[in-house]
Amino acid sequence: MTAITSRQAITVWLEPLRPALDPAERIDWPRLGALATALDDIIATHPPATDSPGQRRSDQLRATRVELARRGLLDTRRRPAVFAVLAQFLCGYRDIDLRDSTGLGHGALIAHHGRPALRRHWIARLLAGELAGVALTEAHGGSNPAATTTYAVTTPDGTWRVRGTKSWISRLTEAAVFVVFFRAPHGGLAAAAVDAGEPGLHRRIVAPAGLAGWDWGALHLDDVAVRPDDVLQGEAMGLMRSHFARYRPLVTATAVGGAAALFDTVTAALTERHAIGDVSRLRDTTLVSVGRSHARLVDALLGAAAAAALAESGHPHAERYSAESKAHGIDLTNEVAAELVPLTGAAGFRADSPLTKIGRDLRALLYADGIHDSLYRAAGKQHTTGADADTATSGPRPGPRQLPHSA
Repeated sequence: MTAITSRQAITVWLEPLRPALDPAERIDWPRLGALATALDDIIATHPPATDSPGQRRSDQLRATRVELARRGLLDTRRRPAVFAVLAQFLCGYRDIDLRDSTGLGHGALIAHHGRPALRRHWIARLLAGELAGVALTEAHGGSNPAATTTYAVTTPDGTWRVRGTKSWISRLTEAAVFVVFFRAPHGGLAAAAVDAGEPGLHRRIVAPAGLAGWDWGALHLDDVAVRPDDVLQGEAMGLMRSHFARYRPLVTATAVGGAAALFDTVTAALTERHAIGDVSRLRDTTLVSVGRSHARLVDALLGAAAAAALAESGHPHAERYSAESKAHGIDLTNEVAAELVPLTGAAGFRADSPLTKIGRDLRALLYADGIHDSLYRAAGKQHTTGADADTATSGPRPGPRQLPHSA
């Protein structure tokens, strides 16, 4: 199938939308171009496809993040939120597993809510290429933090000891630090930064059906020490909700990037088959599918950009838009994949086809970072009652077939 490049993603997808994405001309487009070039260079040298002898897939992905940091292209903190969305679109266009390749990721919780010493300890390391994970979900799912069973007890020296198990955790063995949510000794929900090397952390890896670039599974905390400076400042539920309002548009943009690559791969194959005479003409139903799919992907990307801008501005409805646009955007990308891949014929169903991997990763994002019925339900509740959002971080518990995991 036709090879794709990150530069292609800019010229074909982003440039036509530039007046809508960047009406105030605040985005550093040359920097986006440099990121695209760097991704193409890195992937050409170290293609992040599958595990290879002597090297795990996550090693390749981490190397990409470290190299982007070395080139000064990882840090997105001082740029408009939409810039980070477009950067993650470019990453997803090359590989959805590159969703951790720019910015602080879940380390933004430390940057925004950590005490000065905690920020000094971790932020420089994360900007150099290390990873942060978030340990929020438990066996009952991620939609009800009030039911958190992981808890802390006080010790005579003033530290807390945290006990419990977190489920569906991504970056399980690769993260340098986890932001862990647990029940504090006083009974309220708390969050703290826990060094991944702390004694008492035990991991159980589970093989996922998609997003397999990073290890995933259960994180067990057995009397893990949490010192006062490790605890994030602010009410834990509030800081979690504000974080995911900013984070979800990045997840959406990464998925849309992957689906855009799928679109370009399929349309290139259709064009080639028509040009060489394999098909005399493309059916009207095929053309309708292509046109509809393009419109859907543009819709999803613009929605992610709008949600990111609202979160950046502190808009009171930012969480609602972030939840809606993530659920809607991921739904659309899956519908696009289901509609377009059959147009390639049997070639699209090969195990080694890039379309197959994109499809798996998009399906996984239906579960990661909030089961979609919880996200839609939370938005619906706000629209009809005016109540505070209770997105996948505070809605009803999912049923037995709705097991979320951290994105």
